Amino acid sequence: MRLTFFFRRLPWIILATAFARHAFSDERPPGPGAKTGGDKLPPGLMQAIANPAVPTIVDATILGFNKEGHGKIKVNAVYKHEAAKGKFVPPQLVRGYGYAGTDRIAPLRVVIGREGRYLLFLKGDLLHSTYNNRFPIREGKNGELEIGVGFNGGGGPWKPLKEIIEKIPLRKAESKIP
Repeated sequence: MRLTFFFRRLPWIILATAFARHAFSDERPPGPGAKTGGDKLPPGLMQAIANPAVPTIVDATILGFNKEGHGKIKVNAVYKHEAAKGKFVPPQLVRGYGYAGTDRIAPLRVVIGREGRYLLFLKGDLLHSTYNNRFPIREGKNGELEIGVGFNGGGGPWKPLKEIIEKIPLRKAESKIP
């Protein structure tokens, strides 16, 4: 009698354990189901800084948000910019992320959500991309600055900021064609 109780529930136990690995993960299981968003999820910071489409990379501190949700920033360092002849003036206010093909903008308060120091990938006064547009910067145990290199800077693994800055490609000099 006790064995039949176990065998009646066995299919449900197998079914529950088969999908348990997806229950608490950020990924959706492979298959025909709908994926979230239209962009593929990029692997992390190293691929983002190597992207030639990123016009500006700055180390900035978000000081606060206005009533529209735009972030007031203080730029600590500029690592890459697309200004002519090096005359780059970083924005004092970052509006957020502009949706492709529309005039709508997701405010910075919604995209980032909190004040702090970040490595920001900008296109004018907007964030560059849906994903990989900000990575948190913190002071490590030894006093050096560290950056979260995981997807969208959700924290861990942390690497020294100096090491990452060295890998940012410099702007290519424009070649003059006669």
